[in-house]
Amino acid sequence: MVSEQQQLAGGGRPKMGAEKLIIRPEKVRFIDVLSMLFRRRPFTSYSFVDAGDQTAADVGSTPGDIFVALTQLILKALEAIYWPALMIGAVVEFLLNFIALNNGILGIFLNIFRCKLVIPHKDGPNYRSMIGLIDGRTELKPLPAGGGPHDRRLQVVGVPTGAGEDDYYVDVESGESNASVPLIQQQFVDGRLVRLQSFSGFEITVMAAKLAYENAAYIENVVKNVWKCNFVGFYNCWNKFANDHTTQAFVVTEKASDSSWMVVSFRGTEPFNMRDWSTDVNLSWLGMGEMGHVHVGFLKALGLQEEDGTDAARAFPKASPSNAAADKPFAYYKLREVLKSQLKIHPNANLFVTGHSLGGALAALFPAVLAFHQEKEILDRLRFVITYGQPRVGDKTFAGYLAAKAPATAALRVVYRYDVVPRVPFDSPPVAEFAHGGTCVYFDGWYKGTAIAKGGDAPNPNYFDPRYLLSMYGNAWGDLVKGAFLGMKEGKDYREGAVSLLYRATGLLVPGVASHSPRDYVNAIRLGSMSIKEEEA
Repeated sequence: MVSEQQQLAGGGRPKMGAEKLIIRPEKVRFIDVLSMLFRRRPFTSYSFVDAGDQTAADVGSTPGDIFVALTQLILKALEAIYWPALMIGAVVEFLLNFIALNNGILGIFLNIFRCKLVIPHKDGPNYRSMIGLIDGRTELKPLPAGGGPHDRRLQVVGVPTGAGEDDYYVDVESGESNASVPLIQQQFVDGRLVRLQSFSGFEITVMAAKLAYENAAYIENVVKNVWKCNFVGFYNCWNKFANDHTTQAFVVTEKASDSSWMVVSFRGTEPFNMRDWSTDVNLSWLGMGEMGHVHVGFLKALGLQEEDGTDAARAFPKASPSNAAADKPFAYYKLREVLKSQLKIHPNANLFVTGHSLGGALAALFPAVLAFHQEKEILDRLRFVITYGQPRVGDKTFAGYLAAKAPATAALRVVYRYDVVPRVPFDSPPVAEFAHGGTCVYFDGWYKGTAIAKGGDAPNPNYFDPRYLLSMYGNAWGDLVKGAFLGMKEGKDYREGAVSLLYRATGLLVPGVASHSPRDYVNAIRLGSMSIKEEEA
């Protein structure tokens, strides 16, 4: 890869055409995978690899390793089952909505007899996605009236933050365990307390990330009638490379005017959409100058204009593309426009950006592009980027870019147990040097959390380490048992139905898939406790 010294010697950030590695999975043959494993050909010599001149020189004779070969096999498998999975998912989703809207199997027969049978409509305000069927909770849990350190939800043990200005604050020294500061109630940015009036930042972002999977009518209905908040809009955005609307996001504010908070939430990886999963796994990246190497699929989903341009500014221009059709908006430009407008209406609002899975990747990338375009007006109001089950977005340069360019922003990446998605794309240097950034808030199977600072990663970072195999399958069984009985201990909000338990059972086959469910992320925020752990040097 191009070193920092080489970049400076070259008179600025590297040219984009010199720094890219794009893998065309549709061109990969099985014999190519075998060649990567046994012949050890230079990776950039394969016909399915489009590498920039500088990248080819840097990678040189490096062969594709086991993770590179494994990625291609996974992508081929996902491609093979794309249409069957999509059709099965559509049928299952429709049938489950049909049963739910008619109040069960018996209700279907009663409604037929009464001529009141309800037929689900995919765009209707009562039609739930598979994520919504797994976890139907929509209400926000308010902060307790009494508050204070005895609030058991997401406690932080041993956080030295200095003198506070709020009754909820407890001053503790690092390492003490006899007192705690509720992280969801106390959030400091550069020593300044950021506190919402009724709900915690974690509560709002995790529920917004889950809600983003639903259709526009459903989201609007929940925001207005359940959250009692102001629905700004739902945005179905265009990906020119996929020639489809692949990116969805919505914006919500506390009130119609002068809100204290504003949230942008991106839709994540849909369970039966294998193209979404393929995007998460793909190792392709693009050099974006000082921003570092960034995952091509996420750039395309956000609004990349070209992958063969001369530099990063041309690939992702600051000005909105003049040829963008009204019904084909690009996510980055549309949301930037909306936020600028809303921040004028809400001069005191703190901005939160969030998403689960693929949505988390877009949530992490969005402020980085804002910083790249020097959109200070928005960045000055951005307080938190909180993601859930987020895949890796770029290399270490990218991971440090946002911290340097938007220092007032706290980047928190929540990971539940062995969730497979935060462990992809694989970190496979020098071909692909994907790395996480920000603080990892890692929860085990019983929602005991640890904050791993300095860009630290969760255990088993590349997922396939055999040392974790027994633990992964043990966790899958534990989650299934926990899901069946958690409601007895914690109440009806944590009672799981058959759909959720069946989804958990998939973890017995592929551990880490069931751990990706937003349900566990919601549970972790509401039930979890957390301690601080500095990454070992």
